[in-house]
Amino acid sequence: MNSNIIGLLFITAGLAYGSLALDGIYSATLGWLVNHEWIKPPVPGKGDNLILGRKPTIIFYSLTLIVIGVYILIKLD
Repeated sequence: MNSNIIGLLFITAGLAYGSLALDGIYSATLGWLVNHEWIKPPVPGKGDNLILGRKPTIIFYSLTLIVIGVYILIKLD
């Protein structure tokens, strides 16, 4: 696969994963799965009510994916 496509996929994955830290997008996507009992919600009282982790962790991982994608676009071209 072309390195440009791989870099763009990393950036897209980072943006999609990072958007889940926003409450509106989260409730429309993973919140829907919780409401329809496809996945189990987290135990109450342990951190934020996000299935994928705390908001700072989600933002950190999404920024990491974006940086990897930019690195692939710049260095491996």
